[in-house]
Amino acid sequence: MTRYENLNKKAINCLKHVTPSKYSFLIFILFYVSGLIFVILKPQYAASSFYYGFFLGVMEVKIQFPDIFSLNYLLNQFIYYLGRISFGIFLNNVTLMALCIFTGIAIVPVMLTGLFAFSGSLTGMLVMKFGIFKAVLILLGSFHLLLEILAALLSIDAFLKFYGSLANAVLNHDFTVFKKDVRYEFLPLILSIVIILAVAAILEVFWSTWWVYILTNHYISWHDFYFGVRCVFVY
Repeated sequence: MTRYENLNKKAINCLKHVTPSKYSFLIFILFYVSGLIFVILKPQYAASSFYYGFFLGVMEVKIQFPDIFSLNYLLNQFIYYLGRISFGIFLNNVTLMALCIFTGIAIVPVMLTGLFAFSGSLTGMLVMKFGIFKAVLILLGSFHLLLEILAALLSIDAFLKFYGSLANAVLNHDFTVFKKDVRYEFLPLILSIVIILAVAAILEVFWSTWWVYILTNHYISWHDFYFGVRCVFVY
């Protein structure tokens, strides 16, 4: 029993580091709904204000299979081509996350409007173009977007936690509690965010692109798509 109790405690602790606070979640709901209302009232302005990428753009995919699936081809395809794209997305997201947490200057343009309001407007645009059922399928299957929203919520919590603890330390002239908060709460939260963004970047390239493509264009198996894809154009 002790072993299982320890496992349960570890699982609960892990969930604490990936569960956003009610305050950040409330902020998400507020901006998500505002983005949705924006689309309903001003769809043309919403379309010009946000870039929806492969969700609503015309996706043109060039697929060409090699004569032989050699180890060198698989290495070039999945590591140097697709892996490099995924790593670039990860670095960009981590950089934005760091700006949001440590400076706060990117919270409004990147998270509140660029992601939360964008998600609401995207929902409305998808429903208008494809109907409710297909729109829900596209959104629920785009795991990278859900993970990016989760990472953004946790980033807001990290920002509030870091500067809130720092302000208390300055006011009380005692940094003992601040050091403990950084070590046992802030740093584990940062690690969770980085892991979530890494998984999101992988899924955006190795899942969501294919998922949106088969729902908005025509069906092709995951194997054929990723083993043969040469380039993807969105316009």
